[in-house]
Amino acid sequence: MLIKEIGEFNLIKRLSSKLMPPARKVLAGIGDDAAALPSPKDKLQVVTTDMLVEDVHFRTSTAKPFEIGWKSLAANISDIAAMGGEPTYAFVSIGFTSHTTVEFADELYAGMKKIADMYSVDIVGGDTVSAPQIIINIALLGEVEQENLILRSGAKADDVILVTGDLGGADAGLAILEHNLALEDTKKHLMPIPRVSEGRLLAKSGYVTSMIDISDGLASEVNHICDMSGTGALIFMEKIPLSHNVFEVSQKTGKKPYDFALYGGEDYELLFTCHPDKASDLIEEMSIKLGTPLTIIGRITNAPGSLIMDKNGDIFPLQARGYDHFKQV
Repeated sequence: MLIKEIGEFNLIKRLSSKLMPPARKVLAGIGDDAAALPSPKDKLQVVTTDMLVEDVHFRTSTAKPFEIGWKSLAANISDIAAMGGEPTYAFVSIGFTSHTTVEFADELYAGMKKIADMYSVDIVGGDTVSAPQIIINIALLGEVEQENLILRSGAKADDVILVTGDLGGADAGLAILEHNLALEDTKKHLMPIPRVSEGRLLAKSGYVTSMIDISDGLASEVNHICDMSGTGALIFMEKIPLSHNVFEVSQKTGKKPYDFALYGGEDYELLFTCHPDKASDLIEEMSIKLGTPLTIIGRITNAPGSLIMDKNGDIFPLQARGYDHFKQV
């Protein structure tokens, strides 16, 4: 059945019935002109928004609607995690085409609800419109204690640079789908897991000086921190932890293994800096409490510009060649 057969308001009723009731006390939610939410006490409210466009960020030929819904909210949750915060309320606005089915919309929202429930996010509003292609825009609210807010701009010379988990797996998963490779490891691309618990632990430690999530590739994110902090960086290529699917995909596509991590993006791991004498404490605490590996991949420098050292000890500029919507890469 097509969405146009039931109309906008019946669609809203249908989808909102699958999302309610919210876990938190919501004074007014879906169905009113605006949402009325309780204001957090003694906390900062953080807000992020992200837009996904069909055939730019996702393809319905390679991703199921459940996976598209999951990933669209995961990208926003990861932004809140990078600030040291916890996500709370989401507003979902979607443009559907005239050929979109009700079943597609059901599954899309089922994917959003699944990850929303995992991170205790309440979807409390949004909008639906007709569009020439599917467009998903999500605004997500979160909260964080003022003393735990982590920005991109706090890195200092001699800080060490670390990442959670491993990198390159999302871009390798995309390559599997685009090249129709006989491999199945695409989950990190289709259904990423935001590092909210990790972000909270890092923020509360008091040792982290800057943080960002890896959405546009490691090279871009390192440069973002350096630009905002007024510093430089030196990354040790061989220290970058690569996802296990990277090497097999590299062999099949001819793409260099480390390029998946440096320029691929959408891993949604956390990149952060900390005082050098506290790194081992963070690594141990993260392993014991969450089982998440942390890896030191470089250090912050006084000299402007980001550099990378290869296995031979040669040093090159670390160019921000990640995804750019308005520039051909």
